[in-house]
Amino acid sequence: MTGNASLHTFAIGDVHGRADLLEEMLSGIAGKARDEAIDYRIVFLGDIMDRGPESRKAMDLVIRTLRDRPGSKLIRGNHDALPLRILGETDPAVQADLVNHWRDLGGSETMLSYGLPLEAAITADEIRRRFGDERLQCLRAAERYVELDHHILVHAGLKPGIPLAKQDAHTLMWIRDEFLNASVSFGKIVVHGHTITASERVEIFPNRIAIDTGAFATNILSALHISPSGDVAVLQATQVRPGPCRFQEGRPLKRSHDNADLLF
Repeated sequence: MTGNASLHTFAIGDVHGRADLLEEMLSGIAGKARDEAIDYRIVFLGDIMDRGPESRKAMDLVIRTLRDRPGSKLIRGNHDALPLRILGETDPAVQADLVNHWRDLGGSETMLSYGLPLEAAITADEIRRRFGDERLQCLRAAERYVELDHHILVHAGLKPGIPLAKQDAHTLMWIRDEFLNASVSFGKIVVHGHTITASERVEIFPNRIAIDTGAFATNILSALHISPSGDVAVLQATQVRPGPCRFQEGRPLKRSHDNADLLF
């Protein structure tokens, strides 16, 4: 993915239906790129849907970005994968369990954004009809991870000791403690979402950078600007309710595995 040596990458953390914050983030990035005369791509780290109120609009913003901004990618998150698992399951009992699991993780809010009332049954037919072919194809075509010159972008993380190409899809979407507690090098710095940072700031460890700041609950959507040289900067779209969203630079928290923290 690094064919253009001058291309900047903006990695955006878990959106979870906060289309308002995503729209502000994408607009802010576009303005920054114009001001600084840089060419760029967007990499979404997944979990575009669920929990927040505007999953459909958020998904459409992703599709538009992938279409209009060459080199941009969507990495599939665990939430994004659940509707696909439901559609691919042939056992009615297992499918019903998956639907209940999705409801617990915010699937009802997602389907409501597609016009299905909260009390209505979520079925494979309803998912297929309301999502439509373009959105489902976008989810199916999503990446497992994206590798840059200095960073690996992934939804949840990596299993220590396993080569990148041999990491399984479930790990990449779901892993937590084994990855988060690992102090080993992964060869490159891992940029990930999935686990909301305790500080509600982007947290920079020696081997990873966590950028999920819990947008659906905190009103803070974070992104990492990765320059071709590997330098990074934090950007955020925030909202103090009630009020408009605002694009700004963020202050990351530098952390070590012995919990010595330092605000940049």
